[in-house]
Amino acid sequence: MVNLNPIRMRSWDSSNTGIWLKDSLGDPSQVTIDGENLTYPQLVCQYIGMSLDEDEYFSILHTQVNDSLGKLSILTGVLNKEISAEKLRSINQLFDLHRKEKGLSPNRMVAFLDGYSLLPNMKDLGLNRRIRTVLIDLLKKLQNSYTEGTLHHEFRRITTDLVKWIFNHVEPALEKIDFEQGLPAFLWYGSATPSEKWFLTYLADFGLHVVIFNPSDEPWPKSLLAITDDLSYRFPKVSQDIKPLPDEMPKIAGTVAFKATQEINELLHHEDSGLYKPFQFKSYSINSIRLKTTEDEAFLISKERAMIRPHFQVSNQQVTIPVVYAKLLGIDRNRKRFWNNVHSLTERDDTHVIRQFPFTKEQKTNQLFHYRDALKADGMLDPEKMKASNWWTYDKLPLGTQTVIGETIAKHVSEPILIRQSNETMEDLQLYAFAQSMVLPDFVIRLLQTFDYPQFVPTIFIYNEENGPELSRSDANALCMMHHLGLDIIIVNPKGHLDIEKWVLEGTFDIHWMDDRSFNDPFKEPSVVQKIFKKFL
Repeated sequence: MVNLNPIRMRSWDSSNTGIWLKDSLGDPSQVTIDGENLTYPQLVCQYIGMSLDEDEYFSILHTQVNDSLGKLSILTGVLNKEISAEKLRSINQLFDLHRKEKGLSPNRMVAFLDGYSLLPNMKDLGLNRRIRTVLIDLLKKLQNSYTEGTLHHEFRRITTDLVKWIFNHVEPALEKIDFEQGLPAFLWYGSATPSEKWFLTYLADFGLHVVIFNPSDEPWPKSLLAITDDLSYRFPKVSQDIKPLPDEMPKIAGTVAFKATQEINELLHHEDSGLYKPFQFKSYSINSIRLKTTEDEAFLISKERAMIRPHFQVSNQQVTIPVVYAKLLGIDRNRKRFWNNVHSLTERDDTHVIRQFPFTKEQKTNQLFHYRDALKADGMLDPEKMKASNWWTYDKLPLGTQTVIGETIAKHVSEPILIRQSNETMEDLQLYAFAQSMVLPDFVIRLLQTFDYPQFVPTIFIYNEENGPELSRSDANALCMMHHLGLDIIIVNPKGHLDIEKWVLEGTFDIHWMDDRSFNDPFKEPSVVQKIFKKFL
């Protein structure tokens, strides 16, 4: 019988992971055998980001696997969910009981799993007991991660997957375990589903070695696997565009010139350089901040690149974009100056003019299930959960753009800048903001995809002549999302009437009282001469 007592390593040689795993029990100074107790160093580490050369990165990954001589196995894409019909029936019976009992505790859940023969029976009693005790502790963590506890719908799916993978991966690994050389190790590359994350946590808690290749610097390896900075090797760049993991080591290598170009780009185009490549920060998060402006500045700043506006910043995978969000009540008495300012914006390809309302379609379906399904334990929306859901409406967009939209929805719903209506609770308001934000207008998606964050900022120009239906609440919600997404917004009501003020909290945007009111000034298109002149600019 063997009782495992793993001791997490505090540091490691990231260049020789595979070589160390090949003989992880070979250093007698770090391994202690006391009767049936085995104390040994356990490696749980991660490689964050990617090297400048993608092929070099995958060569490093496969080198670690090859150097381990079979001790390090890749789990990504090969997790086996097969289960016998008999075991599947037993799982269904167990969760029927779970529902009737209004939630079994983790201890009782594992006891019933054992009773239904849904856990392996190892010859070694110590390993047999550890399979169960580690699972109990893991299910307790899982229970605490949901406000509904074990009754959360993901609890059943994750528990079922854990049962499958313990049979299909843990049991075979333990049957072949070699206590003279080293314990099994498992490698994971890229993103992971909730079930996959919890299974990797189970492997680490059990005492097996876990190596994560985390190209997009996702937070879950640190939060779930407790991987410290000392056990995190950082490559030069972080990539949101996760490439498929090749089955074998790449057979190509970068030339000296190619590597030199990559290094020069890294030196010249870093976050603080001001010399940015096109769409260099497309995978970064967005933080928009409103600039307080005069009415003249609103037009002037809207024509400036983001990177030369005050308070523009790029740091920690986030771009801070100073934006204009202004409402003009009335119209400039100097009409020529006013329309010149307007046309200087509206003639640009990245300006969208809105004159008719509503420009959005109110979403009437009840999104409560989807909303609660995407919540984290702290009550905040999880962008990764939203992106992985089958109801996510932005799945055709690049991953970086999807992440930005998901983070923006989470921010907007967490602290809505919409006004609560009568008899509307905060959750009702958050649910409304969530539902309406799931379907942004096509022009917003188009502008967002062509928006190179340090460069010119797309502008939404609204000229409300009040010649039809009013600006709706769903319109106001869309404008709030556009603001959070880093777009400039200028609203003009020539009559000086209220429109967006009925829906959005005071102080959200600048208000400028103009020196004239007009009840018969329709939107003025630029003249033919202006259009011709523009072509020669």
